[in-house]
Amino acid sequence: MSKNWSKVTIEANLISLPDIYWRLKEILDTHDYSLQDISQLIVYDPGLTARMLRIVNSAYFGFATKIDTVSHAVSILGVQQIQDLILTTSIADALGDYECEHLDVKQFWLRSVYRALAARDLAGECKLIDSERMFVAGLLSGIGHLIMYQSVPILAQRAQREADESGKPLYLVEQEVMGFDHARVAAMLMQNWKLSESHVAVIKNHLELDPAADYFLEASIVHISALIGNAFAENLPLDEVLVRADNRAWDATGLDIGHCEAIDVVVAEQLNSVVNMLFPKMQCAAV
Repeated sequence: MSKNWSKVTIEANLISLPDIYWRLKEILDTHDYSLQDISQLIVYDPGLTARMLRIVNSAYFGFATKIDTVSHAVSILGVQQIQDLILTTSIADALGDYECEHLDVKQFWLRSVYRALAARDLAGECKLIDSERMFVAGLLSGIGHLIMYQSVPILAQRAQREADESGKPLYLVEQEVMGFDHARVAAMLMQNWKLSESHVAVIKNHLELDPAADYFLEASIVHISALIGNAFAENLPLDEVLVRADNRAWDATGLDIGHCEAIDVVVAEQLNSVVNMLFPKMQCAAV
């Protein structure tokens, strides 16, 4: 194991999700639970209850009628969406205040939420079952950078600088400079959190697509959504950034640049409200 990878591993091990996430996972892992068990767990956390009801009643979900209780939200959304929603809020709570001297964390989360919204909408275009799960994958697709900029900041900055100067994909320069890329770091963090095999595989493979790998369609969606987020963060024309996409991602999803441009408009409109729901301390940051 390299010295740099050891530093990254130590930093990742310091990051833990809130207790509510682990208690929910414990309930679900028993396979002997009711929707009432899940509702009661959430209700015992007033902060999470208020936040969840605010999110469920937002334009993000777009329900026609107001949802007033946690039990109603659980019954409508179902266990998987509730689990993903708690995971998303847990990630925001664990890392929203993460301090990193060498990285603009606020801009990082704006890019991440942009990727997450794009991944969800791209999945919807692909008629993917449980497309909401792709929000989590998009949100976590760049999480390795937080760890790298905290644990090996000089090398992370060097990789970004060399990528900018050479025009090479950042992950390839990271591999040359450090021996690993941010996707591998993110996958390791997600394994620490005991996330699903699908989430780990999608994030691990979304930079270098492998048609023979499991969850290839999902990885292709995140591959494209990451580029959409990059175009936003770098203030570049979307079509110029999307030419970097692996052609196999277009083949797997059946999407094209026109689909992405339409989704980009919707995502831009939703960004402020979603950022403010997940990261209240970043109010108005996405203007």
